[in-house]
Amino acid sequence: MGIFSGSINDWVFLFGIVLIIVLVCVLVTSWKKSLAERAVYEEKKQLEENYKELEEAYKQLQAANEKLDIKYEELKVSEERNKKLAYVDYLTELPNRAAFTEYLEYTLSTLKKGHILPVMYIDLDNFKEINDTLGHSYGDELLIDCAERLKQVIDKNDYLARFGGDEFIILSENVINMWEYENKIQNIQKIFSQPFILSLKEFFITCSVGVAVAPKDSDSAQNLLKNVDVALYHAKGLGKNTVSFYEPSLDTHIVTKMETQSELHTAIANGQFELYYQAQVDLDSDRIVGFEALVRWNHPEKGIITADKFIPLAEDTGMISSIGSWVLFQACRQLKEWQDMGFKDLTIAVNLSSRQFKDSDLVETVEAAIKEAGIHPEDLELEITESIALDDITYSIDMIQRLKEIGIKISLDDFGTGYSSMNYLKYLPVSNIKIDKSFMETIIEDKSDKAIVSAIITLARNFNLDVIAEGVESTEQASFLKKAQCNIVQGYLYSVPVSKEDADSLLKNTDAEKIHNMFQQEETETVQG
Repeated sequence: MGIFSGSINDWVFLFGIVLIIVLVCVLVTSWKKSLAERAVYEEKKQLEENYKELEEAYKQLQAANEKLDIKYEELKVSEERNKKLAYVDYLTELPNRAAFTEYLEYTLSTLKKGHILPVMYIDLDNFKEINDTLGHSYGDELLIDCAERLKQVIDKNDYLARFGGDEFIILSENVINMWEYENKIQNIQKIFSQPFILSLKEFFITCSVGVAVAPKDSDSAQNLLKNVDVALYHAKGLGKNTVSFYEPSLDTHIVTKMETQSELHTAIANGQFELYYQAQVDLDSDRIVGFEALVRWNHPEKGIITADKFIPLAEDTGMISSIGSWVLFQACRQLKEWQDMGFKDLTIAVNLSSRQFKDSDLVETVEAAIKEAGIHPEDLELEITESIALDDITYSIDMIQRLKEIGIKISLDDFGTGYSSMNYLKYLPVSNIKIDKSFMETIIEDKSDKAIVSAIITLARNFNLDVIAEGVESTEQASFLKKAQCNIVQGYLYSVPVSKEDADSLLKNTDAEKIHNMFQQEETETVQG
């Protein structure tokens, strides 16, 4: 028993030991499992956090990519816009000067031997007057309309661009012969025959055209553009609404014109202008009742230059405003001087150019000249040609009425030429009309001219208008006009345009016969001399 008793205790102890070991193992295993689960949890948690971070990073990357896409599109749009600004005219959406020049250079470089390449340079006549009269918004409207009309007449072989301002240019490829090309020019001119509607008013706009042809006139883009510009300049100098093809001789002509332009600037700055005066004689009293003031350029080298030699250039270049203003003020001052000499009933007539008549400040300028000289408004007579008056009848009526309201007399010059002005006479609030001197040349021999002049005088009388006949050179002409009841005459029969000093002498011999005899004597002495 003692033996088994000791053995049982040993077994119990051993079992306890084993149990403890098992428990320890279980505890260790459980702890390890717990640690493993904890590690897995922590790892999982870390993975989740990493995933969130990756997800946030992806979102940020995606947002950044979207921003880059937007920036790329903005840059692309900006590039396209800049390219458009560089090569497309903003107003008409036609190619601009830069685009045309590049295309011209390319076309010239690929021009086949024996082929021709005409370039047509188009300039709108009197466009500045539209801007000055109606404003730039209407000028822009006109340019857009012109562009659309030009698009309608060009074909696939034409490259149309706005070259700047009121200028358009067309490059024509695959031209077979110049005869067909001239037809194209005519078609382009025809599109301007229809009026432009601006501010609910009709405006007729013509265009001047210059043409240069490669390779005859040049195979260089720069020189070709220079030559077509010369041709256009010549066309405008011919009286506008004309076409001029480049010729080498034009270069000399343009240089001379540019030199004259420069000299004209100097003349304005240095006061090289003078006024000459042609007497206006009343047929009933045979006395001088007024003078027409005529500007002359006293050139330091070329001597006295008549108005027809420089006024058109002054008109084209805008210098006419300065010259015209000087003439107006000087004529008013001279009239005041004569009136102070005792010739109280004397009047003075001053010609207005087209640009002057369209000047928005004309009324204010006239008022200033009258006030400065101290003369009565009714003693000043402003002359406008019928072509100017009828160019924009609505504007003319309004402007003439404004001038009449301050007491100014308006004379319609060159009456009877170029227009059916008799139809408009009842609408124009003019004070008198001047029969063009062209009728005087054949009035004695030509029954038709006699009838026309008689009809004009009768018509004027019916409208209570005075009549002045220009270009009277013979007593026969004067006699006919007197019988026809013409009021006033002027011409070489009585006096050529004379200096202020000679005009003073005329006033002291106001009898028409004495005046005539005086100048006949001077003419004889000149011939004998």
